[in-house]
Amino acid sequence: MEYCPRCDTENPRDASVCRACGSPLRSGTMVMAVASIAARPQVSIRVVRADGGPESIVRMQRDTLTCGQQGDISLSDDPFIMPLQVRFFFSGIRLAVEDVGGANGVFVRLRQEREVPPGGELRLGRQRLVLEPIPAAATGPGGTQVWGSPDPGYRLRLVQLLEGGLRGGAYPLREGDNLLGREQGDLTFPTDGFVSGRHAVLQVKQDRLQVRDVGSSNGTFIRLSGPTFVDNGDHFLIGRQLLRVEIQAPAA
Repeated sequence: MEYCPRCDTENPRDASVCRACGSPLRSGTMVMAVASIAARPQVSIRVVRADGGPESIVRMQRDTLTCGQQGDISLSDDPFIMPLQVRFFFSGIRLAVEDVGGANGVFVRLRQEREVPPGGELRLGRQRLVLEPIPAAATGPGGTQVWGSPDPGYRLRLVQLLEGGLRGGAYPLREGDNLLGREQGDLTFPTDGFVSGRHAVLQVKQDRLQVRDVGSSNGTFIRLSGPTFVDNGDHFLIGRQLLRVEIQAPAA
């Protein structure tokens, strides 16, 4: 079966779009007929400054709108963003988005519980975390431990990604619920003021991970793995910048 990268709905393996939300299930550029301009919604991108400065709003006037150090929305003072990092575009009458820069990626704020695949990334507060599998410990005949300490049963872990691509701490995830927060939980980041006291729950079922935000102030974000549709009010993190998408129905 195929799981939607946006809403996690289970789909037939040969499906090209999600049967629940319509998002594409394949990586690469989404290609669909462009609807007439009159039928399109009005789209604005609000750039929320991390330093608390004045916000800027850019109206989408053409088929596409790019963000990056050299994009239609210029973010030239952010060293963690590529010259062109993200592209918003119309797919029919719906707005879509894709990461065209790679490197540090584009992250969307979770609105509901989502599955994170091995290799998937999360951003919470100032933390950037990548999910990795933990192989089972080697055993000999009859299940005898070959070497080292007994296998504790962990099958997944989150690893911090630091500036410059360095790896930081590794956090094994136990079966069931793992609470992440600043002040309490199984994974804590006490020096990160942008992580809430209770921020997110990471639920492990064997080798699969579901992530749910539990009312954090600054949100939980998952990295885009391919083009996806955008809803009104969606938030995206690129580098140190937060973008909010505002979509209005076309005038009658």
